[in-house]
Amino acid sequence: MECDLYKQTKDADLIFEPWEQSLGQALNNAVGKTSSFYDHFGYYADIISPDAFDNFPPGFRDRLVPLEGCPRVFALDPHDMAVAKLFAGRPKDIRLLSFLLATGRLDEAKVRMLLWDTPMEEKWIVKTHAVLDQVVAEAARQSLA
Repeated sequence: MECDLYKQTKDADLIFEPWEQSLGQALNNAVGKTSSFYDHFGYYADIISPDAFDNFPPGFRDRLVPLEGCPRVFALDPHDMAVAKLFAGRPKDIRLLSFLLATGRLDEAKVRMLLWDTPMEEKWIVKTHAVLDQVVAEAARQSLA
């Protein structure tokens, strides 16, 4: 089951700073979903503006994880990534988060704490918590299977 979920992932989200729109577009053209890179290799990069940081919990930068062998490249802590994915709430995000929760890679209490600490409008509080409840329910079903 673990390998199957990861094999379904065809993209990596990349955010770079300082942001330049022209460079972002050039990277998207070179390695994005509509590029010949994707056609050839079967995976691609989503080039995302730093505006996405608005959906990350406060202090996420302090929890960034260095990517071994890649100077100045960092990955989100899985709990911070979970909060960002709760905003999107897509079926693929729910599948991923429920898998990570069911396999002990995410701590529900930590995700809930970070979610509550993330500033957002009331409509987003309702939506993100509903998605998290759905993730928890799906993780429980997976654990029973």
